[in-house]
Amino acid sequence: MWATIIRIGFCLLAVTSNLLAGMAEGANRPGYAIVTSSAIRSASAQLDDFVLHKEGRGFDVYVFDEADWGGAGLAGDAAAEALRTFLGTAELALGFEYLLIIGDPRPATGPVPMKLLYPRNTGAVGTTPVGGSVICDFAQTSVPSDYYYAELDGNWDLDGDGKFGEFGDSSAIGSPSGDFGIGGVEREHELFVGRIPVYSSPSAPSVFEQGMLDLDHILAKTIAYQSAPPASISWRLSALIATEGANRFFYGESIRDDFLLGEGFSPIYRVYDSAACTQAGSCNPSLSDPPDSDICSVPEVEAGWTAETPGIVTWLTHGGGIGAQAVMNSSTTGVLDDEFPAITFQASCLNSQPSATNNLSYSLLINGAIATVGATVISHGPGSPVDLSSAAHLSGNAGMGYAFTRKVAVDRQSVGQALMEIKRDHTLYGRCWYWQNFTGFNLYGDPEVSLYSTAAQNVPLTTPFFVAFLASLLVAMGGYQLLPKGRRAGSTPRPGTRRRTRWLK
Repeated sequence: MWATIIRIGFCLLAVTSNLLAGMAEGANRPGYAIVTSSAIRSASAQLDDFVLHKEGRGFDVYVFDEADWGGAGLAGDAAAEALRTFLGTAELALGFEYLLIIGDPRPATGPVPMKLLYPRNTGAVGTTPVGGSVICDFAQTSVPSDYYYAELDGNWDLDGDGKFGEFGDSSAIGSPSGDFGIGGVEREHELFVGRIPVYSSPSAPSVFEQGMLDLDHILAKTIAYQSAPPASISWRLSALIATEGANRFFYGESIRDDFLLGEGFSPIYRVYDSAACTQAGSCNPSLSDPPDSDICSVPEVEAGWTAETPGIVTWLTHGGGIGAQAVMNSSTTGVLDDEFPAITFQASCLNSQPSATNNLSYSLLINGAIATVGATVISHGPGSPVDLSSAAHLSGNAGMGYAFTRKVAVDRQSVGQALMEIKRDHTLYGRCWYWQNFTGFNLYGDPEVSLYSTAAQNVPLTTPFFVAFLASLLVAMGGYQLLPKGRRAGSTPRPGTRRRTRWLK
């Protein structure tokens, strides 16, 4: 009798301090939502473990599939509209701040497609911060984007022409141009959004099967990355920067000199096309010391990536769906060391093109990277030296890469937060092509990943005090186990339900 009471007492002492510390924050745990398809949800061998991992990091986790938002059988715009409407209601009720989309990104698919936006509103006139006018003289083309799911309040088809997200003067009040103005497009996001693509083909079941293998690998890799001991992540404080063309290495030098060196990053491996200008003595900017390679090529970048296992990789070059010119291509990603995955920002065109099922961003996410930011379409930015911190260039692709790298490396933000704050805070400078950059650059991977993620950030799940008190008594007397509410061991949670805990004999 007394032995049992003593056991209970020691057990209570062991849990009480943690419970008291966690009670206040337990009532306001941040939320993390996952939207996917029922087919992916039932086929994944890692999704349940990923949910438990996020719960262990202090999140209330919600998993939804098309049954929750009436998306069964929907594709394209109909699927996108149903999903965004649901997210608006669910976010308001549940208060989650991170959203991970798992599924086929192609805009014509369902149930979780990217939304087709039309940012380059031909003929629209913008106003610069200094009062100048800028006319959009680009052809209006569609842009696949997940940005649409990050901002849930505005009407992105304010003018009712069926083309969502058309550029307009973002300072217009009462007289909107395109889809900007009161009640229209907002840049004040509700969610930090990322996506893990999973492709499928009705005529080729093997495509989905391979996609599920890749998904489970990415989920397991993310769990491992965020569960690393704090003492084991020093390798992440390193970088690789590549620029193709002698007029682009200003990008790498700005990132290195302005903040990476001061933050103690080492090595900072640089692959530039600088041989010709060095020989001619005409490099702009001048190089205070030679790069690691003065010829930019895929083999040179791969060699540096393999040798140094950088925590951050970024580049400025031309690009296509499966390659970044003279820097990286989808086939080369397979030889990278996936035990040391990098965070990437790819300041190039089309690297995240959804229609290319082996697009470069996705290929890197599968092997070589933990999170990738790339453009689904053509991106716009400087091709020659500029001040990347100036208002005129903040929202070019190079300015976005510069800011993203700084937010991740110096401000220690998650990748989702870094990308969304750029889209919220950077001036468009009256330029529709900058708005295309904002819609076109998207994140593949878990938006909550940070360069500094470690197991030290994982926290025990909080439990109401009375439940924990009773649980402690039961544990002390033996024979009880903790299982998620409404689940048997090995079962799958019901759609749209959040795991809570109860004690079962």
